[in-house]
Amino acid sequence: MSESIGVIGLGNAGIALAGALVRRFEVYGFDQKAARMQESEKLGIKPCGSVAELVKTCEIIFLSLPTPEASRAVAQSMSSVSLSGKLLIETSTVDPKDVTWLLEFAQTRGASAMDAAVLGGIQNLAEGKTTFLVGADQGDYVRVQTMLESVSKKIFYMGPAGNGMRIKLINNAVAHTTMVVLLEAAAMAAKSNIPLDVFYELMNSDSGLTRPLTHRLKERAYRGQYEGGMSTANARKDSLLALAMAQELHVPVFTMQASHTVYEIGMQQGLANLDYASIAKLWENWGGVSFKMK
Repeated sequence: MSESIGVIGLGNAGIALAGALVRRFEVYGFDQKAARMQESEKLGIKPCGSVAELVKTCEIIFLSLPTPEASRAVAQSMSSVSLSGKLLIETSTVDPKDVTWLLEFAQTRGASAMDAAVLGGIQNLAEGKTTFLVGADQGDYVRVQTMLESVSKKIFYMGPAGNGMRIKLINNAVAHTTMVVLLEAAAMAAKSNIPLDVFYELMNSDSGLTRPLTHRLKERAYRGQYEGGMSTANARKDSLLALAMAQELHVPVFTMQASHTVYEIGMQQGLANLDYASIAKLWENWGGVSFKMK
C-alpha cells in the first residue's frame, strides 16, 4: 500500500492501532499530549506537530479519540487544509449519527469517511488480532481492506457508514446486559451455597449461555419454527419461581424482573403453547422486522 497513514489520538487504543500498523506501513501520529507523542516515536511512528500537518501528510487518517465531541472537534480543525481525496476512518466509539455527520463533513470537502469499530480489547489491537466492524461505501472499503486485514483477525463488513458502530453498540449492550444477569444469578447461587465454580461450568456449557443463541435464536427464531420445545407457559412459570427465590434470598434482580414482563405479554398474545423462542414474534410486531433468514 503506497498511501500514507495517520493516526490522530494516541491514547491506549490509538497507540495500539498505530503500533500494529507501523510494523507494516509508514505511519504518522498526532496527540495533544507530549508524553504520548514521545511514546509513539519509540515505536517508529513519525510525529506531526498538529492535526493540520498530519492531514496534509496522509491520505488515510484514523481517528481514535475519547469522546464523540473530541472526534467532531478534530474533524472541524481539518477545515483549514485540503481534504480532497482523503479517507477518514472513525475507530472511536461514537453515536452512529456522529459517523453520518463525519461522512457529510468529509464529502462536502472532496473526501470520504467510514467507521471501523474495534472489538477484542487493547492487547489484541496491539498484536494485530483485533476484530473490525466496518461501515463504509464499497469503494472506500476496498481501498483499505488489505491494510485492515493485515492488522486484524477478522473483519465484518456491515454495509453503509455508521453500521459498524451500530453493531458494536448492539454487541456491547448484549455483553453489558448479560453481565448484570450473570451477577444476579451468581448471587442467587452463592446465597444458596451452590459452588460458584459449578455455576460457571453450567453457564459455560451447551445448556447454559450458548443455548439461547444457538438453539432458540438461530434454529428457531431465524427459521420461524416454534412448534414443540419448552413452551412460553413453562418459561413464564420458571421465571416466576426464580423471582420468588430471589425475593426469598434477598437478592435484587433487575434483568430477570424486566424479562419476566415479556413472558407475561407473550401469554397474553397467544404464545403459551409455542416454544418460548416465539417471544421473537413480539419484536417482529413491535419493530416491524422479520427474524426469518432468507
